[in-house]
Amino acid sequence: MDWYAFYAAGTLLFKGAEPVDMGVDHNASHIFPPPPQTIVGALRTAVLVQNGIPFENYYKKDVPFNILSVIGETGNPYPFQVSGPLFRIGEQIFVPAPFCWFMDKAEWKNETVQVLRARVFRAQPTKSRLIKGEDETPFWVKEGRGEMFSLGGSWLKLENLFSTEETLEIFKSNYFYATEPRTGIALNRNRSVRQGHLYTFIHVRLKPDVALAFGTDVKLPLSNKGFLKLGAEQRFGRYEKIAEPFFPENKTGHFLSLSQVKGSPKANQSVIATGKIQYIGGWDLKKGFHKPMQGFFPAGSVFSENIHSNFVQI
Repeated sequence: MDWYAFYAAGTLLFKGAEPVDMGVDHNASHIFPPPPQTIVGALRTAVLVQNGIPFENYYKKDVPFNILSVIGETGNPYPFQVSGPLFRIGEQIFVPAPFCWFMDKAEWKNETVQVLRARVFRAQPTKSRLIKGEDETPFWVKEGRGEMFSLGGSWLKLENLFSTEETLEIFKSNYFYATEPRTGIALNRNRSVRQGHLYTFIHVRLKPDVALAFGTDVKLPLSNKGFLKLGAEQRFGRYEKIAEPFFPENKTGHFLSLSQVKGSPKANQSVIATGKIQYIGGWDLKKGFHKPMQGFFPAGSVFSENIHSNFVQI
């Protein structure tokens, strides 16, 4: 795979799918790291810009075949996949912790702690008269004396994902970025204030030296360095090509998702451990209308089958 690091020039904004309705709630949720499809859109745009192709030509499919075959036609599913985004500091890559790894809840401490060093308990297949699954192999934590807390939603150094050590460093999200609430007002067409239309979005600011890292399963016609604009808000920054991270090969039959995974019959049947389902829509530029809402398993979900290019065996 080709891998890139993205360094944001300012804050980043990736709003959740919930509507912000007057008189109901003026706070919008946010998703971070951004969904892989957001990265895909930024890469497709960068390919067009760097190759001097106007967007009007892209909409008309007036694009050289060698480029169109790689980035796909507008309005159609994209023909390449993105792994990540992950976090990167220097040469160190951080990956989402598996939802089937646990720790004692008492060691989680409070939100101000950014890095924990705690004993990790890995869920294992077990047979139980109390727990029944379709395949008769539910996963359960057999050790630990306190209340167990899933590591899903936290982060690990890449090498620790394959470590056999019991005690590991666990990084919370606030180690990599800070959130900044921004409140604004809605305007009428004449630029006057719309009464009662307040909204608050959450912006994300990466900590110094923190980058987003992501890989593509095809070679894109891109320069090794350049600029990307992410999301509908067109938040920009610079990118550079980096060395591909090393993921050891294992034969455990358990696969960790480095990115969100779209819900499907195959994914639903093979999921072992996951967190809260994330719903994402978006805006279809070609149709000029909302995309249908779809459910995704969050990064860090664990599956029994290798059904996606962003899976690594743990």
